Amino acid sequence: MIVDVLENAARYEGLHESFKKAFDFIREAVKNEPEVGRYEIDGDKIFALVQEYEPREVAETNWEAHKKYIDIQYLYSGAEIICWDTIKNLPAGTVFDDAKDRYLYKADSFAPVPLMAGTFGIYFPEDLHRPMEAYNGISPVKKIVVKVLL
Repeated sequence: MIVDVLENAARYEGLHESFKKAFDFIREAVKNEPEVGRYEIDGDKIFALVQEYEPREVAETNWEAHKKYIDIQYLYSGAEIICWDTIKNLPAGTVFDDAKDRYLYKADSFAPVPLMAGTFGIYFPEDLHRPMEAYNGISPVKKIVVKVLL
């Protein structure tokens, strides 16, 4: 997992061949506030999901992890906590949903990481993450999630 501000995104563009396109999309979206929906960047290789929602209480959030995609989650506005853990702590017997490319399950918190407007998190397949948790009553959230195929 990586957490940083958008101004530093160029530091991470060399980590994957598609990261530059992903961050270019986010930079452009910041200028032209995108509508909620799915945006094709490079077919199924890179696409973005623009979301708006009210952050939730801990009991209403789920842990997730992916096998096929890396998540770049950028907070356009609002704030939330995205908890982090390692895939090594995935509960035994957790079923993978291949159609949605995710493990999804409930568990106790591990490492809470606040994300504020202007920051992003990169979540690799070894990163369990639990997004959408309320942070200090700040809401609503507008988020851009860019999915980057491994």
